[in-house]
Amino acid sequence: MDVNDILENLSFGQPSEKFEKALQDLGYAIGFLSQRPDKEFKKGSDNLWCVSADEYFMFECKSEVEDSRGEITKTETGQMNNHCAWFEQEYKTDKVKRILIIPTKKVSKQGGFTHEVEIMRKGKLKSLRDCVKSFFKELKDYSLNEISDSKMQELLAFHKLDVESLKREYSEKYYQKS
Repeated sequence: MDVNDILENLSFGQPSEKFEKALQDLGYAIGFLSQRPDKEFKKGSDNLWCVSADEYFMFECKSEVEDSRGEITKTETGQMNNHCAWFEQEYKTDKVKRILIIPTKKVSKQGGFTHEVEIMRKGKLKSLRDCVKSFFKELKDYSLNEISDSKMQELLAFHKLDVESLKREYSEKYYQKS
């Protein structure tokens, strides 16, 4: 995989197909099972990473939304709610981090989430991209078939790409307009 292609396509303004494929490829690149349920099965979230036994990251991607957009619409919250319901039905676990990737964190007063959802905006997406880039730059100094699992985990943690860092570093709470 070409990391630069992934990172280039993983930015706002990219067509949804490119963005969602890049997010899937990123999941694989850092060691997770990664799929695109909406594309593969015509239902479910845009991206889904299985990050450990029975633990997931669920992504809804709005890469084509303009930076100037002031709020998350009722339709978008409804779509996320539907995907949350799909996930619960299919996976029967509450071990999931639900992330809406969109340039704003303000939810319109007509919309609302039924589950815990966090937002990944431009700054958090850039931080993720920067950490991925530095991780892969450092990996080039190693022979991949000789690097130990513990060293790989150490590097992932150092570059904030381990599961716990991914949970806390790259998304934030939304703001509900009243």
